Amino acid sequence: MDSTAAADFSLSTGSAAQPTSPPQAATAGALSSPQQPPPAELVSDSSSQVPAVPLPLMGTHATAIVPLANTHQVVSLKLTNTNYLYWRMQMKPYLLGQGVFHFVDGSVPCPPSHIFDSSTGSSSIISPSFLCWKQQDQLILSALLSSLSVDVLHLVVDCSTSHCVWRTLEKVLASPSNSRIMQLHGSFQDLWQGDSSVSLYMQQAKLLFDELAAAGRPMSLKDFNLYVFCGLRGEFKYLVTSLITKAEPLSYADLHSHLLTHEFLHKNSFHSMVAAPSLLSSSSLPQQPPLLPTP
Repeated sequence: MDSTAAADFSLSTGSAAQPTSPPQAATAGALSSPQQPPPAELVSDSSSQVPAVPLPLMGTHATAIVPLANTHQVVSLKLTNTNYLYWRMQMKPYLLGQGVFHFVDGSVPCPPSHIFDSSTGSSSIISPSFLCWKQQDQLILSALLSSLSVDVLHLVVDCSTSHCVWRTLEKVLASPSNSRIMQLHGSFQDLWQGDSSVSLYMQQAKLLFDELAAAGRPMSLKDFNLYVFCGLRGEFKYLVTSLITKAEPLSYADLHSHLLTHEFLHKNSFHSMVAAPSLLSSSSLPQQPPLLPTP
């Protein structure tokens, strides 16, 4: 082996023989320095920034308490015996937007109220998850009760959770029972415009139509058109004659538009017929000369 090769061999063996720094030093340094807690998530407020308090897990959802303080501003419609679909149309998107609808539909049930204490061997510790779930559910329950009218408030007197209130109202006011369906069909047969405007009459018909669909017995558009035609006043008979001969039934929007147009034209023609004779009589009368004062 020549001198050059020996030098290269010594360099390679020397570099390989150098000991590496032990990992214990880095580990000891990491253990000696206290681990900093992650920064608390800040929630923007109108006046200052307040750190949000994390809440325990509730089922599969980790959430903070949602106050639901502005429910009456968003859901302005009070629930009665006849407007359940309209009330639900406002309430359900609001609860979904607030992220609390899983309380109402029952997908997050109430957790156990106590947890097991290994030191005492008994379940004597109140579960924090239960306290958080109970607080949030009572806020939702209060929001639901505040949107009910006196007519339906008696239906949920025995309910203590938001899920119980939601299911009770759905069962009573949107029940797919045979008696409910017979009642809706009877209301359709008794549908009569009377002195109501076209808008109010169509609103009543649409409500019955939607309630039948919610009960699982949707009505066809053809039958809906026939029920509406039968309940109209006599002034619409010529319009009904032309619409009933169409091959396809009219949608609610198209039927409403045709009836509104006919109502508008009929009112204008009636007012013109009433005003014309009065104008004619006033113009045909001879003008009387003014009376002269007597001497």
